[in-house]
Amino acid sequence: MNGPLKMYRTKQVVRHDFKVELPDCMYKLKNIHASRNGMVEQRTTDHISSPTKKLDIFDQNNQNIVEMAALEVRQEQILQQLADLKKQMDSIRNNLNIAQSGPVPTTIIKPSLGQPPQNLPDIIINASPTHPPYSLELIQKLWKNYVFLSVKSYIHSSLSALNNDAAQLTNILENFTPEAGVPKVNVRLIWKDVEANIELILSHTPIQGEVNILRYLSRMSSNNLNYETYPNLHEIDALLDVSYGIVKARTKTERASLLQTLNKSLGKCQWLAGRNEISVADLAAYSAIKQVTASSEVNVNLGKWLQRCAAC
Repeated sequence: MNGPLKMYRTKQVVRHDFKVELPDCMYKLKNIHASRNGMVEQRTTDHISSPTKKLDIFDQNNQNIVEMAALEVRQEQILQQLADLKKQMDSIRNNLNIAQSGPVPTTIIKPSLGQPPQNLPDIIINASPTHPPYSLELIQKLWKNYVFLSVKSYIHSSLSALNNDAAQLTNILENFTPEAGVPKVNVRLIWKDVEANIELILSHTPIQGEVNILRYLSRMSSNNLNYETYPNLHEIDALLDVSYGIVKARTKTERASLLQTLNKSLGKCQWLAGRNEISVADLAAYSAIKQVTASSEVNVNLGKWLQRCAAC
């Protein structure tokens, strides 16, 4: 058979010859191609609203959102509260005769050695009978010509009675006799179940940890316990942290490592950090060792140092 074969006809799938009825429920858009094709642009305002001012993209997207308006009102209220708070702080600062402007002096002016501080606040200390703050006993002795820590002890309802160590320390603190004419600081020692976290309550804010309390008390003073003028300031701070670690040590091995650090710092000197006089680091270490360390864990060098601390 010569020539092409005749194929069968198929049904048309898509028709283009009928009119499409557009729905009348939709709004009309302007022809974006009108200006390109030379067509006359027909302006309609059925679906748009012309703002009276030019808005940026953020304002165009949020100008009709109720939540944005409420947020703006809230922001204005906060700014007004901050302004009022600033006025109150300025008023308080004026009442305290503190300069409102000017650079903060970098030089710390300290009272002369041995000069007692003025207007000392009362002190509240919460301590556990299982971890008595032996450093208070040493501070009383060292400050006998400087400040008298008048200690009154109380037993919290969380405890039924005191153990022998806490009772003995209480008796020493309450019966201490200072030198005549020195300023007095009232200390309320409350025996309470706070474990090793001894607390000093200052303006309703607790200072936790005996070493941190010693830091606070040393900054109250201007005698040799104030170590901010020491050339080895960072070493003293490190030894205070070691003392805190001794109290918190969970094993004898961990405690032995920290005791070795103290022994290395002591060396052949009389006091820690190579000093020739007692410092706040000695007070913290002395109290920590007496709280948790057995006599068998202390070597001869540290044992002699403990005796010097007790006899200071």
